[in-house]
Amino acid sequence: MLRIRRTPKDRAAFPTELPTSMHIPAGVSPEVYAAHRDILSVLMLRFMTSRLRAMYQAYDGDLTLCLVLGEIASRNTERHYDERRGYQASPIRGQKPALLPCNALSISDVTGIPRETVRRKLAKLVDLGWIEKTQDDMYVITDKIGTVFAAFDDSQTYDLMRTSDQIKNVLKGTPTL
Repeated sequence: MLRIRRTPKDRAAFPTELPTSMHIPAGVSPEVYAAHRDILSVLMLRFMTSRLRAMYQAYDGDLTLCLVLGEIASRNTERHYDERRGYQASPIRGQKPALLPCNALSISDVTGIPRETVRRKLAKLVDLGWIEKTQDDMYVITDKIGTVFAAFDDSQTYDLMRTSDQIKNVLKGTPTL
C-alpha cells in the first residue's frame, strides 16, 4: 500500500476523513458500543452543535478567531497540563508556569488557515486584549481571557460532564436522553 505523507495543512484540508475502524474506549464492550452507536452519535451531535453555537455567539460569528485563540492558548499552556503527568504546578509557589509562545506561521501550519488571515486575527485578539505580542514577534494569552471566558468555560465543562454521564449510562445499558 502506498503511504502519503500528510502535512498539517493537508490534514486541515480534509477534516472529514473518517477512521477506518471503530475506536472503542478501553473497558467498553464492542458489542454494547455497536448496539448503541446511534444514541452515542445523537449525544455527540447535540454536544458538538451546542458548543459550536456557543462559540459562534461568543465570537460574534467569527469561528476562525475562536480557532486562532484556541491554538494560542493550547500551545501557551502545554506546560500546565501534560497528558501523562497531569497538572504541572509552577516550581515557584504561587507563580504560574511560564507560557510557551507561538507565532503566526505555526498557527497557520497547524490549522491550515492562511497566514495573512491568521495575522489579521492576531491583530484583532491583541486589540481585544486577549493576547499580547512578545518582543520576539510571538504571542501569548493574557489574564484577561480567564476573566472574560470564566462563565463560558464553566458552561462548556458542565455540558461536557453532562454528556459524559449520558454516554456512560448508554454504555452501561441505561440510556437517558
